[in-house]
Amino acid sequence: MSEIKGQLLGIVLVVTIFGAVAGVLLGAFKTAASNTAEKISSEPEISEAAAKVVSNSADLLRF
Repeated sequence: MSEIKGQLLGIVLVVTIFGAVAGVLLGAFKTAASNTAEKISSEPEISEAAAKVVSNSADLLRF
């Protein structure tokens, strides 16, 4: 009878540990997904200093 109790305790511990790890990973993935979605949905901006560097299309072709 004690072997069955030990095996059940082991199963419960493994399920608990996997549940805790899954909860942490789920939270991390949700945060990463929301950050990625926010960065994707924001429009790219060109600063005024960067706009002055490229004054015409010929500047884009120079190496």
